[in-house]
Amino acid sequence: MSDPVRVALVGTRGFGAVHLRTLDRLSAEGLARLVGVVDVAEPPAEVAGIHHRDLAELFGALGADDRPEVVIIATPIDTHVPLALEALGAGCDVYLEKPPVPALEELPLLQDAADAAGRSVQVGFQARGGAGIDALRDAMAGGELGEIRAVRAYGAWQRDRAYYRRSRWAGRRRLEGRRVADGVATNPLAHSVHAALALAGIRTAEDISSVVTELRRAHDIEADDTSFLRIEPAAAPGAAGEAGAGSARPVVLAALTTTAPDQSAPRVDVVGTQGSARLFYTEDVAEVRTVDGAVTRHEYGRTDLVENLLAHVRDRSISLISPLADTGAFSAVLEAIQAAPDPRPIDPGSVTWVGEEDAAHPVVADIESILEEALETGRPFSELGVPWAREDAVHTWTPSRG
Repeated sequence: MSDPVRVALVGTRGFGAVHLRTLDRLSAEGLARLVGVVDVAEPPAEVAGIHHRDLAELFGALGADDRPEVVIIATPIDTHVPLALEALGAGCDVYLEKPPVPALEELPLLQDAADAAGRSVQVGFQARGGAGIDALRDAMAGGELGEIRAVRAYGAWQRDRAYYRRSRWAGRRRLEGRRVADGVATNPLAHSVHAALALAGIRTAEDISSVVTELRRAHDIEADDTSFLRIEPAAAPGAAGEAGAGSARPVVLAALTTTAPDQSAPRVDVVGTQGSARLFYTEDVAEVRTVDGAVTRHEYGRTDLVENLLAHVRDRSISLISPLADTGAFSAVLEAIQAAPDPRPIDPGSVTWVGEEDAAHPVVADIESILEEALETGRPFSELGVPWAREDAVHTWTPSRG
């Protein structure tokens, strides 16, 4: 690239701080130039000189030579759409943190705005930057694992009280009448769900037949921290039930929690008739197992999604790795979760609190084995004899075809 891409960052705390570090690196490499930051709070001292209270103020203050070409949005979920629309309306390309929208109906609104502006939106599903997903998709399409029966996402993380007290919107489903959708499957472990959908070839809402959810919570929050998902695919065009391109899509299962005794690397498993693969997407490592038990370990590279967007801005022939158009299926899953009844508390008799004050975190008894069984059987917690699970927490959502 000849000139650094001019970038503005909206949101400098939380994951915005990660973007600041990334932009420091990209600036040192001559790929980016940070021209302004926007935050309702005081920003870090190193960017105080380029701080603005909102995008309108930033756009009004900068001349043509400093006007941003890219706006990175790392703000609460309910602010994503209005901020992205404002940036697109100003002629900027956008990097939008996940989840891109709090409601499925807002996704086409955002896509239409991007198309009308002739600009692109990259969504921050960082797992897509790892080459492992595409490598496994190629293996699946080539029939190396046989007929694919299921794709399973497992995530057993640990979060303390401080995590859910970090902001007004943390752990909320709604805030002041607006959707927030800060549940385990739509924020902290959203990458698991999105990676599983990508591996299964489920890209749009139209690729989904139904979503079964069972949402529970051990934390004193509004959203879910322990969830089961079963995403049934719609029939693929020309599906014949055989492996390879054009085959029937597999079911996607997810069992996720932030109430584990220890935090482990999240993974996505691909289960086929001739073998299986396990992708640890945060580590960019996959283990492929054949039916005779032989295991091959693969390590993959990773492309930074911001860097990919900057390259795309300078050369439109370079494809985005995580474009907005590829988030329809995930947004449909978010819609299914938001349509379900509010998560009910897990029986305190099944929860042990470890630690003190804000550092305390809940541990649900046997949660890791419960998640594993739910994935192995494809059944929600309430069908497994789990003492804290309830049938009335199970909900089935079907996308509108109208």
